[in-house]
Amino acid sequence: MNPESGSDPVDAADARRRLPGLLALGLTVGTVNGMTRVAMPLYAVSLGAQPWQVGLVGAFGYGGLVLLALPLGGWIERYGGRILFVCGVLVAAALYLLLPLWPKVPGLLLGAALLGSVLPFRSVPVQTEFLVMLPHLDASKAGWNRAAFTTGMFFVGPMAAAAVIAGLGFAPLFQLAAVGMLVSALAGRRVLQGAPREPGPMAQVSFLQRLRAQWALLRQSPELRRNMGIDFFTQMAVAYFLVFGLVLAVRQVGMSVQAAAGLVTLQGAVFVFTAFLGGRLLLKRSDNSQYLLAFALLLAFALLLALGRVPALLWLGAASLGLGAGVQGLASTNRYAHLLRRHGRGPIGGLSALAAPLGGLLGAVGGGLVSQALGTRAGFGLLAAVYALLFVWQAQRIWRGRRNPESPAP
Repeated sequence: MNPESGSDPVDAADARRRLPGLLALGLTVGTVNGMTRVAMPLYAVSLGAQPWQVGLVGAFGYGGLVLLALPLGGWIERYGGRILFVCGVLVAAALYLLLPLWPKVPGLLLGAALLGSVLPFRSVPVQTEFLVMLPHLDASKAGWNRAAFTTGMFFVGPMAAAAVIAGLGFAPLFQLAAVGMLVSALAGRRVLQGAPREPGPMAQVSFLQRLRAQWALLRQSPELRRNMGIDFFTQMAVAYFLVFGLVLAVRQVGMSVQAAAGLVTLQGAVFVFTAFLGGRLLLKRSDNSQYLLAFALLLAFALLLALGRVPALLWLGAASLGLGAGVQGLASTNRYAHLLRRHGRGPIGGLSALAAPLGGLLGAVGGGLVSQALGTRAGFGLLAAVYALLFVWQAQRIWRGRRNPESPAP
């Protein structure tokens, strides 16, 4: 398949011209996501939700991506990202305004589920657009889109959420989120590409055929499966930290809500620093070496949260998570960009958006069940075991590659 067929042409000049606008759009969307990701679990706790219900609130943020990532890949191939993005953010704005009108746990769960169903419409088009542009940019910029989104998600958003909740309460925060969605709709109309002028071969086939083609690609590409698997496990750690790291900090370590939100801010700040500046430092290292470093840092994060009894260890753990996720994100984004050039924006745009929310779903729902049965720290202990195994697996791949440099990596 020709990845460029059916797409509006993208060259280096066009990519450089649109990059600032795309990064600003990612920052705005990330800020709204960060505000509500911090607010929703705390709002659930304030309404008297049980731990498993708090886990569901966090999981709904990923459920929509799990269900709709692949369909969105097919729709982007046919209709372009612009109309999908604008419709998604307008619906989200209306839902944020309605959320405080039924201040009970069932209402919150319903609102979280509906918001989760429209979340992919504002994330998949932006990520796909960046992957299309990346081959025409400096490879060291691979982390810039995630960095812009994460600046809002883990830095600006959590700080704004803590300030608004402390000063005004939850309802004004959700109203501010709705305003952010309206601003994003205006920006998305200018930055994202519309429907292809000449739809390519994949856009001409039926919707079900496009979905089957994506599953076939997943079966045929070990590189794609490996990349998605690594995304899955990283997002599992981030999701559990976002939901239950806050609960752990407030309930067991005695930190204030503002200080607990600061853990999320620190994690995001370190991630952004790594994504913006780490590209040049890591370019000379192989993907396998980058992944080994990422798994070591994620292991350190999980151990610090599982064993830490004082705020200082939680702060160090949050920083380790940000650094580990940043290193992993740089390697994975460059791999996805290469895969997109071979297989097209629709298939890779959808598949690349699927693995992370699956990990987030397991981190939130599975974490809720583990936290309910064994306690919050047990979840971080299980994460430590997972990343210890991944570290050993990656070290073995590197060792086998050095022993047999001419054989392809498994």
